[in-house]
Amino acid sequence: MTDSLTIPVAGGEQEYSDWRFRWMIANRGVDIVQPDLHYYGGMIRSVRVARMAQLANLPTTVHISGGFGFVYMLHFASCVPDIGLYQEYKLGTEKYGSWFDPPIRVKDGKMAIPSGPGVGIKDLGGLLEGAKKV
Repeated sequence: MTDSLTIPVAGGEQEYSDWRFRWMIANRGVDIVQPDLHYYGGMIRSVRVARMAQLANLPTTVHISGGFGFVYMLHFASCVPDIGLYQEYKLGTEKYGSWFDPPIRVKDGKMAIPSGPGVGIKDLGGLLEGAKKV
């Protein structure tokens, strides 16, 4: 299919098999490799796929399932060399952005990557106390 289309084909968002990702990359079944950080089994497995794609000169874009997933997408994008031109974004900064240090904001189509420990949440204890009062 990728040979007959003039637009790039992304795939892998529902994939959970290492073998199928290897086949997809080796046989150029896609133009853009797109593991899902939740369906595929997390950051480490998805970074492995991105490294396979990099060796084959294919870009990787991550697929996320929503909710807090945008934070994992930011971390993934920060450590994958060829993240591709476009990233999926399903909102969430309005609800969670202030939890981070510095706060996550979208400006000119770009988001800063949290730099704190773990995923970058600044004061989980204070957030939990605030949540109990609500």
